[in-house]
Formats: sequence, C-alpha cells, structure tokens
Amino acid sequence: MLLKFKFSNYRCFYDETVFDMTATAIKEHRYSLIEKNGVYILPISTIYGANASGKSSFFMAFDRMKAVIVDRFVAKEQSKGVTLPFSQPFIFSDKSQKEPTKYEVTVLINEYEYRYGFSCSNDTIISEYLYKRKISKNYTVEKMIFERNGTNVKIGTINKKLGNEIAYCASMVSDKILILTDIGLRDKEKEIAGLFKWFYFVDVILNMTQKNMSNSGFCERFIGDALSSVRLDDDIKSEFKKLVHEVDPNITDIISKEEIDAEGNTINIARTKHLADGKEKIISLSLESDGTNKWMFLSIVLLFSLHNGLPCFIDELDAQLHPLIIRKIVQMFTDKQLNPNGAQLIFSAHNIINLDSSDLRRDEIWFVEKNNHKSSLYSLADFDDGGIRSDLNYGKHYLSGRFGAVPFQE
Repeated sequence: MLLKFKFSNYRCFYDETVFDMTATAIKEHRYSLIEKNGVYILPISTIYGANASGKSSFFMAFDRMKAVIVDRFVAKEQSKGVTLPFSQPFIFSDKSQKEPTKYEVTVLINEYEYRYGFSCSNDTIISEYLYKRKISKNYTVEKMIFERNGTNVKIGTINKKLGNEIAYCASMVSDKILILTDIGLRDKEKEIAGLFKWFYFVDVILNMTQKNMSNSGFCERFIGDALSSVRLDDDIKSEFKKLVHEVDPNITDIISKEEIDAEGNTINIARTKHLADGKEKIISLSLESDGTNKWMFLSIVLLFSLHNGLPCFIDELDAQLHPLIIRKIVQMFTDKQLNPNGAQLIFSAHNIINLDSSDLRRDEIWFVEKNNHKSSLYSLADFDDGGIRSDLNYGKHYLSGRFGAVPFQE
C-alpha cells in the first residue's frame, strides 16, 4: 500500500509536495480504514481543483517516477528504446531549471515500511536512497539499506545476500540508471525486487478525456486480451461481466473472439452479447457508447487493483461516467467486503457527488490550487478553523470558494 508520496520541482509543483495516505485522528468512517499493526491507512483519496490548477501534474509526477524506475524493463521486454526525460522542472524560474527534481514514496510491503527516493536532472540520476522499518503505531527505528550520491554507494547493515546484490549492482552503476531498476531487472533478491514490482504493477491512468480509453478499437483489444489471458484470475473475469451488466442490463455477456488483423496476426477481440426478441446478438464495441467502453476498460483495471491489493491512480475518473457510477467505484474501495486486500484508489474529478461526509473522510479529500504559477496540494483535514464539521456539506462550501481550488474567487 502507498503510505506517502513526496516530490518537488516537477512541472507546476516547485515546492516540496506531500500526499499522505495515512489516516489522521478524525473519527469519521473508521470502519473503512485499513489497519496494519495499529497504523490506519486510507483506502481512497480524491483530488479537486480548478482547470489548469495542477491536478494532472500530480498524477504525471507519480507516473514519471514510475517510468524512470520501470521503463528500462519495459524497453527490454518490447525491444524499444526509452526516450522520456527523467524530469520536467518548474519552468517559471531560472533557478529551478538548475535544481534537481526529487521523488520519494513510502510503501507498505509485508509489514515493512520502505522509504525510497531519488533526485535527478532531465537525464542524470543525482542521488538515490532506500530505508526500511517495521510498521507500528509505536516508533520503530528506520534502517538504511543503501544511499547513493552520484555513482558512490554506501550500503547499510543488512543481510549478506541483499548486501551482495546491492554491491554487485553498485559496481556497475551509471548516472543513467537507478540501483532499484537493476535489482528489479535481475530479480535475484526477492525483498527489494518486490519494491520494483510494486512500481511495475501500480496502474497510473492519465488524461481519461484525451486518451483512447473509451475508444472502441482500443477497448476491443484490451478487453479481448484480458478475457483470453490465463494470467487474469477467473474471478476477476466473472466480476467484470457482472459489473458491466449492472450498468447496462442489456449486455448479457462479454466474450473474446480470435480474429486475423490486416497484418495477418491472430488477435483477441472483445464483443458484447445482447438478447433481443428472444435472439442472441453479438455486437461490436464500436456500437456501444463511449461511456460503456470506458466503464468496461475501468472495470478490468479496478478489479485487478482490488484483487491484488494495489494502488490505482486515475486522473479525471468522472469523465464520461454517470455520477452514481463514481459513487459505486468509491464504495468498491471503502467497503472491506469488496476490498479485503487493502487496495487503494487515488483519483481526480470535477463532479462533486463524493464531496460529501457520507462518502468520504476529510483526510480523503484533497485540493490543488495554483498561485503565481506554483501549485500546492492540501487536504480538507488541514483546515483547523474549527468550522469544518464532519456533517458539513463539503460540496456546497467548496463551490462557494471556502476551501479554495476553484476557478473564480472574489
């Protein structure tokens, strides 16, 4: 699970930005929290803000951190080069162009809290570090696993096998590659390679209104491959069909068919089944609505997250979806019967249906505001004026400008 994400000097976020998924001491909706050794963790967080405030840049920051770590693996698998820069520093300052971008996450894996981060320029790794401690409500000592400055690596007091693996990767280190990436690629030592795999499997979906997530051609291939894959749990496939049927009862089934594409390759294509006048009709996804296509795509992604206990980042979740579907998604992550493995959802939206004390805790509601080209991120729980009660109409007060992060303020 994600406990914390910190970054600075990335796009419109110049100052250090801290996004925290550990619960505060407020009492609302405590039944939905994920408890680990006395530490309470949020299953969901939503981010609101005006257009161009920096919401998408927040998601892009995490996505860029993930890309620096895993793209070398993806390139190896696909035999393609990686050209993305490591950073996009704050543009409205000459000083920031010369300063590094910094990324850090704190992740919970197997009862241990791993704090991992690195700093970089556009094409150079400047520093990298990894620390570990037992998660507990009581303070536990954080131990260094390794620290790196440039190509100089210091290894902490750790077990011999892990120490030897880090030493081996450090002996070949360059300013273009992270040690975590090399450990993950080799997959010889399971503990730290597990952190690499966490980054690899975390889903980050950007620009839902601009990408082809609701495009029928993309969805036909994505869903067709998913339904045909032996690696996707049969329970996920069954629940996926159930979710689609709940939203569109006219769809009685979704199947995957093998077809030959224009280049002569065998591909898997999804089709929906309908029952009309007592006859079964098999329909192309191009005849389904964009909203239905998007819901089918999202259902696979969300169910994968729920079944594997992983975080999922989605920018503009509410695009092309009915507000009640957004509420349904929130309930999927806050209901422990539906989310027994501690999955997390972090999403941005404009629709305020979930800005309600009956759906979310105050520490699960975040805002992004931009002033003088710089964006800042803060939680509703950060307001300490004594007037933010748990039974307040958050949506109404947000639209009135009380919490900031709206396009028009007097």
